[in-house]
Amino acid sequence: PEVLGRKKIELPKKLAKRYPAYELYLYGEGSYAEEHKILPLTGIPVLFLPGNAGSYKQVRSIGSIALRKAEDIDFKYHFDFFSVNFNEELVALYGGSLQKQTKFVHECIKTILKLYKGQEFAPKSVTIIGHSMGGLVARALLTLKNFKQDLINLLITQATPHVAPVMPLDRFITDFYMTVNNYWILNARHINLTTLSVAGGFRDYQVRSGLTFLPKLSHHTSALSVVSSAVPKTWVSTDHLSIVWCKQLQLTTVRAFFDLIDADTKQITQNSKKKLSVLNHHFIRHPAKHFEEKPAIISDLTGI
Repeated sequence: PEVLGRKKIELPKKLAKRYPAYELYLYGEGSYAEEHKILPLTGIPVLFLPGNAGSYKQVRSIGSIALRKAEDIDFKYHFDFFSVNFNEELVALYGGSLQKQTKFVHECIKTILKLYKGQEFAPKSVTIIGHSMGGLVARALLTLKNFKQDLINLLITQATPHVAPVMPLDRFITDFYMTVNNYWILNARHINLTTLSVAGGFRDYQVRSGLTFLPKLSHHTSALSVVSSAVPKTWVSTDHLSIVWCKQLQLTTVRAFFDLIDADTKQITQNSKKKLSVLNHHFIRHPAKHFEEKPAIISDLTGI
């Protein structure tokens, strides 16, 4: 039988004491789960952040699909999927925990990168997938005083209400939103984080698509916002939760991930232009063929 494993990552004692309710897990299944009981790791790190009342186990959908794709290419490249357990906190109803979650995620990123120490192709940054409020927590990382932006190479948010809270029930939520959005608008010139926001579309009754669009910034060309029903090869609207396990959407995301790998570093490319063109290819254009760095635009029409 397939071994479904979630390895709990041991956090530094100080950190575990400061955040007793939160945990960090590494997802695995089959022989991959067995092999990765022993660290260090050798893949490409991706961190999944669940949303309001969300479970860290929701990483399974994309983790499983990425593992199948890695098997298809004989593990020439593979991704290591980590997931944060926020204890299913109701952050959309009470915003008091949002700042705490953000600080914990910062510590998780540093902990994850240490797991690759001494490896030939050790990563210097992680990719983040944030569902719902998890996407906002990811954007909030940039507002932390001692956070280095280059710790994240790519941010994908799924059904995240970026513009405003769905229900502004307390001052904590509205203040948190103001801090995050003001920071992103005022520092637009200096934010070089490639960000993709995917909305669920008309079936998402909790977060309407209008709230998921990233702040339109004149200098900010590294942000893309799409609706799942307009994503090539997906073409379906997802409700608020099913966006996490919609197979077509996860396949699109995983295909993009593999196209983003730099053959020299065996990690996600640092080239912002390439990142945007890969995301454009998979989430916006997709001319039904494999991604090419420099596609031939001119075709010879012979025999005319």
